[in-house]
Amino acid sequence: MINFLPLIYQDELLFSVISRYKQMCGMESKRALEMDLFRIYKRMGRKSVLFPQNLRTFVSNLPPTSKLSSKEIIINHTMYPFYTAFLSEKKSRLVFKSMEDGCGRNIESMAGMAGSKVKSSNYLRYCPICFKQDIEQLGESYWRRLPQVPGALYCPVHQVLYKESNVVITDSRNDFLCADEDTCSADLATDNYPKDIKETNLNYVENASYILFHNQNRKDLSFIIAFYIDKLRERGCASHGGTLYIDRFIEDFLHHYPSKYLGLMQSSVDIDQEANWLRLFVRNNNKNRSPLRHLLFLQFLEVNASELFSANTTIGKQTINPNRIPLYDIKDRRKKWLKIIEDNPGANRTELKQVGKGLHTWIYVNDREWYEEVTPSVKTRKKRSSDIDWEKRDEKCLELAKNAVETLLKEKGKPIRIIPSTIRRAIGASRWFNHPKLVKTRQYIKDVTEDIESYRVRKIKWAIEEMIKKGEKLTTYKIQLFVGFGGSNKEVKEQINSIVSNYE
Repeated sequence: MINFLPLIYQDELLFSVISRYKQMCGMESKRALEMDLFRIYKRMGRKSVLFPQNLRTFVSNLPPTSKLSSKEIIINHTMYPFYTAFLSEKKSRLVFKSMEDGCGRNIESMAGMAGSKVKSSNYLRYCPICFKQDIEQLGESYWRRLPQVPGALYCPVHQVLYKESNVVITDSRNDFLCADEDTCSADLATDNYPKDIKETNLNYVENASYILFHNQNRKDLSFIIAFYIDKLRERGCASHGGTLYIDRFIEDFLHHYPSKYLGLMQSSVDIDQEANWLRLFVRNNNKNRSPLRHLLFLQFLEVNASELFSANTTIGKQTINPNRIPLYDIKDRRKKWLKIIEDNPGANRTELKQVGKGLHTWIYVNDREWYEEVTPSVKTRKKRSSDIDWEKRDEKCLELAKNAVETLLKEKGKPIRIIPSTIRRAIGASRWFNHPKLVKTRQYIKDVTEDIESYRVRKIKWAIEEMIKKGEKLTTYKIQLFVGFGGSNKEVKEQINSIVSNYE
């Protein structure tokens, strides 16, 4: 059982709470920290910054006076409310239970993130003005949830662009790092976006805030699709029966959003692509849809998210004439369809559909059971064989890593710690850079990785040399402030005194 937990701030990620706890305790081992908090001895731990697991165990390990529950953590201090908002009640409960008890699985996949074309940021994000105010008012800052919402470009309070920190969230092996001067900066990001993009995105953030902070209702996908069809019918983009006027619908959507904005939202629409995401979005199928695109769609319909989740009834598609009689002879239709299949051996259903346009639709609607029996099913694609020359790639990556380290060491300003994530970031690479087959590269990164002690010494020396250049008097307190350590850590003070003595 742990003795205390830091005061938890509003909208603070659990990852941030644990990071501050780690800093307060002075713990350096992430492994020991995870065993302390989660009582686990296998490499499961938090697994995910956005979707932590084993929360029931975590809560049972808190002091007896603590009133914090696993439900409160999940609802108020993780990204669960946002990413499950458009999932069914059943799927949401499964994600919730997995976060409480741990499942050993990738919860991002369960929440539909893994296969989505819309990706979250690789780094924790923050508002520089919020960060500055936190430092001034609280003496520390913390990681909030709202900046982590994909597509949220602006802080709704200060209306400035969010910035990326240097804390990677896509690697479960990363350490627990606080929002401090080593990971964040109070400098504003340059905003070159036009006014209409800013206003559009602030409206998007308002809807995202609602489902993150206020909504716990869940609707089945079929209900949501029916709701969308009703709203499209009101706009004249669907018939009375619910059939979409697809060209008019897409034209209206692209007129509503600037193409540049859709690019920023990872939702560009290729009108020449028959299966673009917008054409498929209002179809009744079991494919996951990103919450970002749901919010884009609601904003296009000029509907607040609260209206969708408070709705009780929908109409959706209607059958106008359920007893209509087919206009064609079924035997003749079957004969023609079999001829198309015979004349196109090896063709899949999509290809056959292109050959027999009209006929395919008629057979599919009026003779579905027979169609399924005679039409070739979709063939499973063969896995691509790897044709990568890993030895050659390893040499190139090794060179990139060496150049990155050299660049980081020469970087002006406060020293950057040499660790795998900062090396990858300097290169602009993601987790593939840690592929097991990049043997030489991995070994080099391991050899040059700076432990916290070495980094601290390098940082202190940098601070001293900068102060000497400016003609400032060298005192332990001033060096602490300059380097950004703060606090009253005796070990740090002794280290500074020892290094300063070499300059006297």
